[in-house]
Amino acid sequence: MINARQLEVLSTVIEVGTTARAAELLNVSQPAISNMLRHTESITGLTLFKRDRGRLIPTPEAVHIANEAKHLFFQQQRIRTIVDQLREGSAGTLHIAASPSLGLGVLSKAMASFAKHRPGLRTSLELGSIDEITDLISSGRAELGFSITTSRHPSVSATPIAEGRFVCVVPLDHPFATLSKVRIVDLNSVPSISYSSMTQLGQLIDRVFSKEGLERRYACEVRHTATALEMAAGGVGPALIDNFAMIGRDDTRVVVKETEPTLPIRISSLTPKVFPTSQLASTFLSFFQSYFEESETG
Repeated sequence: MINARQLEVLSTVIEVGTTARAAELLNVSQPAISNMLRHTESITGLTLFKRDRGRLIPTPEAVHIANEAKHLFFQQQRIRTIVDQLREGSAGTLHIAASPSLGLGVLSKAMASFAKHRPGLRTSLELGSIDEITDLISSGRAELGFSITTSRHPSVSATPIAEGRFVCVVPLDHPFATLSKVRIVDLNSVPSISYSSMTQLGQLIDRVFSKEGLERRYACEVRHTATALEMAAGGVGPALIDNFAMIGRDDTRVVVKETEPTLPIRISSLTPKVFPTSQLASTFLSFFQSYFEESETG
């Protein structure tokens, strides 16, 4: 069976006309080229060249084989290019799962920027709760996740990558809109938007009320901070959301107030422990961290 190296030698000799010149181009000795041609003729059972005053004249059979080999060489080059792109994180498919406040804001902008100069890249983005994100990561349906709450799943590795805080978004015509800060426990005095005590977000807020000996009350329950932002913008009432949701966003439908006390929250990256992280995912994770820092300071 003729191999790729034999095809390369055959094609080069046809192109340049002499074994000496082919040997120079391929960085081998002239006898090695001659031996390779004789071996190729032997295994194919074909006469591939005729000699004419020191030059090798390819037979029609040799030309036909060389023309077919061009397709192989093209595919080899294409594979080398793909391997280089995968190594550099500029090609492949990247499946990401994220909290809605990130996916609808800074993360989607980062993905667009990352893909801008990577035409060979395909991306997918799933938004959901921490349980849904964890399920996608642990099953291998997504290889990278970003969440404002923490996964405790044994098959998922969670790494903090950014620190933030809760802020209070307030409808423009709400009495809280004139305050310099909003006391978290004062949300009990007005119809507000919040999260179930069964969720990590709700439990974080509950601790503030518990320290004051109070039980949290609210008028509207939602799952995601992105939903709470839209409800507040619609005039339902104030809501505590992560400040990440407001990065790069100039939302004139609400005013954003700092809270008393300050309630920390963080972004964690999530990766599967049972599946290796691709070069592409690692490259994007580093890119997102840098993009996030620039967006936060900008």
